[in-house]
Amino acid sequence: MNNKFTYTIKRTRFDENYNPAENTRITTNFANLARGVNREENLRNTLIMMNNRFNSLAHWDNPHNDRYAVELDIISVEMNIAQDSASFPVIEILQTHIVDKKSGGASCRYRRQ
Repeated sequence: MNNKFTYTIKRTRFDENYNPAENTRITTNFANLARGVNREENLRNTLIMMNNRFNSLAHWDNPHNDRYAVELDIISVEMNIAQDSASFPVIEILQTHIVDKKSGGASCRYRRQ
């Protein structure tokens, strides 16, 4: 019996258009925000809250609290044990990007894993 493990890594942007996959665990907070009738509003409010909080923490060169934007990617890893079986989710982590709107781009990228 030869069971090779294969992995699939997927990157999904977490923004107001985010739609969780069907196999995303219901315990994933970001996925729960993106379900239901008010999903876009929930996502938009969450992103605004994160941006506001980050800007309030980076106040020394940010007098109007609008210089930075937080962008998130969801990195998902799925594993397949047997070639003919369905894959299953192993882990999801967030990759964070801090965009400096004053300098015109993602001059500061911060990865937290």
